[in-house]
Amino acid sequence: MKRKPSSSTLEAAAGAYIAARRGRRAIQPAPSAGRAADRVLKPLTRRFGVGVEQLREHWPEIVGKRLADWSAPKTIQRAGGVNTLVIEARGPAGAILQAESRRILERVRTHSGDRAPTRLRVVQGQAARPATAGRAEVTKPQSASHVSETVETSPEARLLSALDRFARSVKARDGH
Repeated sequence: MKRKPSSSTLEAAAGAYIAARRGRRAIQPAPSAGRAADRVLKPLTRRFGVGVEQLREHWPEIVGKRLADWSAPKTIQRAGGVNTLVIEARGPAGAILQAESRRILERVRTHSGDRAPTRLRVVQGQAARPATAGRAEVTKPQSASHVSETVETSPEARLLSALDRFARSVKARDGH
């Protein structure tokens, strides 16, 4: 009768078998793109100052919530050692921003450091509204009865009601 090898010998043989037939090591995860970008961008930020995207990100903190709804930083113009922050404003917000320019420049300097813009230029335009400001959307009624049941106060509702009545009269005339 054959004698069974001891458990330690079996474990050693199994370990040797597995080690001989083991696959490749697992692939290392990719290095963090954020850390790599940070290593590139930090020296550039120190050399050239902050960009417009960073200002847009912190714009409500810089000018306040009320003015941030009506304005947005557009670009930073660098010419002859002078950095000018160009702000796009809607309506009367341009005059308010111009009046508050000294305070805005101080806050931008606090946020971005020594290479901050030293001048401010306000242009009239359509500054993008923030995503939090909800706009009323027009929804098309499901049927003619829905239009006639609702109170037609908005121009869109009156137009949809008139178009629905027109469609019904055309169908009635054609005999459909």
